[in-house]
Amino acid sequence: MIKRLLSFTALALLGANAVAVAQSSGSIEAGVLGRYNWFDNHTGLDKTGAGGARLGVFVTREVEIEAQGSYASTSLPNGAGVRYLPITARLQYNAWKSSTAWVFGLGYTYHKFSRGLDVNKSGPQGLIGLRFGTGDLFSLRADVTLDYIPHGFNYGATGTHGNWNPGVQLGLSLLTGANPDHDKDGVHDKADHCPNTPMGEPVDAVGCSASQRDTDADGVRDNVDKCPDSLAGSAVDATGCPRDADGDKVLDAADKCPNTPAGEAVDASGCSASQRDSDGDRVTDNLDQCPNTPAGEVVDANGCSASQLDADKDGVKDSADKCPNTPAGESVDANGCSASQKDTDGDGVMDSADKCPNTAPGAKVDATGCTAVLFETGQKALVLEGVIFETGKAALTPSSSEVLDRVAAGLTEYPNLTIEVGGHTDNTGSRTTNVRLSKARAEAVKAYLVGKGIAARRLTARGYGPDVPIADNKSVDGRARNRRVELKKTSK
Repeated sequence: MIKRLLSFTALALLGANAVAVAQSSGSIEAGVLGRYNWFDNHTGLDKTGAGGARLGVFVTREVEIEAQGSYASTSLPNGAGVRYLPITARLQYNAWKSSTAWVFGLGYTYHKFSRGLDVNKSGPQGLIGLRFGTGDLFSLRADVTLDYIPHGFNYGATGTHGNWNPGVQLGLSLLTGANPDHDKDGVHDKADHCPNTPMGEPVDAVGCSASQRDTDADGVRDNVDKCPDSLAGSAVDATGCPRDADGDKVLDAADKCPNTPAGEAVDASGCSASQRDSDGDRVTDNLDQCPNTPAGEVVDANGCSASQLDADKDGVKDSADKCPNTPAGESVDANGCSASQKDTDGDGVMDSADKCPNTAPGAKVDATGCTAVLFETGQKALVLEGVIFETGKAALTPSSSEVLDRVAAGLTEYPNLTIEVGGHTDNTGSRTTNVRLSKARAEAVKAYLVGKGIAARRLTARGYGPDVPIADNKSVDGRARNRRVELKKTSK
């Protein structure tokens, strides 16, 4: 019996038409089935065939609620006949794949044994099966089931055992309320926008295949369209691609320069440098050495106006260059002048050679731009520009040596000259602290000069703190000027 049932199942599967039945929400499945039951050894019941029926309702295309009942006749070891009537309620999931569906079910079965037995049991059931479509209305199903009775019975012995009862079944179902799918593409006729799809062609959600669609509406079907995203209204060739007459990879519909010479790089509008004039100066970009000429300015053959030329190549345009002949390679300021062209302090020595770039106006200087003597005629005080201390300290910075060495040389040249070294601060902080700091800085300068051979008796150190400002302490520049070391002649 088992071999016959399996053989029949195999033949039915091989002969099943590979078309999925179009179940939908609300479809009803009514069917008949043949079944073969095996019983747990503890029951003593013989395995037997059965017939039955089922009724199901599809909640969705995949989910179904199903009830099933069957009838079988079996016997006990003592020869007594037993009627077996199982009734099952199941929740099933149909996992569709192309034309078939795996069916997975879980349910609960009421087992009624009568005549030779008077036993009623119940327990869970699991089901695994395959569903095959045989047309718009019918489907063929082959299932394997397994029932478990937690408190079963044991024929001829005391106590109870859990019973495991497997079974196989093959059935044919009639589907009512199913939507037909005449072109067998998996989309119901009611929703199918392309009801005559050629067999086997994949379709989209509305039942249309690539040979039936024209997504970009260019008159070329998607299955041969090599450019499926053509711009609306573009003229296309037989492959569905918009034309590009000059071959610059910008389609004619968007090409503002349709006759670009072969090989020239183009921008998004299809124009090359030999066709563009970005600044509108009538010199095309490929020849324009000044591509950002202000509107209306007269340009030369290179597309450059006077405001853009830089004859000495110093990075400052001629229109703003106050030193138009800067030697090549020299760094310049915003006016186009290099150190060899500037004399910031107006002492007649260019900055590139000036070792004292902040000489007071009118002072006589040597070739290095520094004053030849400490004090000019009639001059009684001299601020030592370039004498710098560490912040908040009386320690001289290394850069101060050059200035102080010249002071020592001047004092050496005039051995009868005596001076006061005065330290000054701005008004930041307490006066007491500033007076002490200014005195310490004056002493540091004195010590440096003594170390250079100047007699200590010729030098007097004094700290004035913030008491003698020469500029307004309200500004950063004013405070910087007030922080100074000043020399005063004390000899006549």
